[in-house]
Amino acid sequence: MLTNPQKKALHAVARRLGIDDEQRHLIQRNIGGFHSAADRTASHDGFAAVMAFYEDRAGGCLHGNTAGYWAAAHARNEARDGDGSPDRLTWRIRRTAEQLGWTELDVEAFLASEHCSSGRFVRLADANAYWLRRCLDGLQAIARRRGGKVAS
Repeated sequence: MLTNPQKKALHAVARRLGIDDEQRHLIQRNIGGFHSAADRTASHDGFAAVMAFYEDRAGGCLHGNTAGYWAAAHARNEARDGDGSPDRLTWRIRRTAEQLGWTELDVEAFLASEHCSSGRFVRLADANAYWLRRCLDGLQAIARRRGGKVAS
C-alpha cells in the first residue's frame, strides 16, 4: 500500500501535468499495475514506475527532485528484482503455462488479451520485462484459482 504522501504526490503531479482522473487511472493501471492510489495492490515499485512516467512527460524533472530521479529509482527497482530479466520471466511463463496445460499460442493470446496488455504485445519475444511480469502474475493467479502449485 502507498503512504499518504505518495498518494498525494500521484494526484498533485497528475494535476500539474494536466492529466484528468480517467487518464491518471489508466496510467496507474498500465504503468504501475494498480487502478487507484488507495488500492491495496499499489506498491512502491508501481509508484516509482508511474512517477518515472510523469517525470518523462514533464521533461525529465518533477518538483523538488533532480533530473531523472524517478527514472533512476524505477531502474534500481527493476535491477533489484533478481528474476526480472526477460529470459528468466519467459522461462517462468512457459513453465507455468505447462502446468496449466496451455500452449505457446494460448499464452500469447493471454498476453494480447484485455486482461494483460490489451493488444500492445502479441508475442512473448516482443514484450518487455514489465509486461512479461504482468503476464506471469496473471498466469500464476489462474493456477492458484485452479488449486495448482505455482511454478517458481
